[in-house]
Amino acid sequence: MKHYTEDGEYKGKTHKMNGELHTGAKHSKASKVLSHDPEGPFKLREVHYAGPLKCWKSHERKPGTTEGAKGSCQHKNPAKRPK
Repeated sequence: MKHYTEDGEYKGKTHKMNGELHTGAKHSKASKVLSHDPEGPFKLREVHYAGPLKCWKSHERKPGTTEGAKGSCQHKNPAKRPK
């Protein structure tokens, strides 16, 4: 039976984890979920965003920073900000 990742057909070694078939003989960070259907469903481990990350609801954009850049968000409550 053929196996597929979101990138297409997969012909390498596989392993099972939590009832799902994954790429690779042993599990690693690079392992991907496999499906028998070329269209998936594939459970992605990472969320891919169309644009820069937004601040959490409890945070706000730090003035003068670029959206999505490291350190560009600060807590809305000044008492909870690092000193």
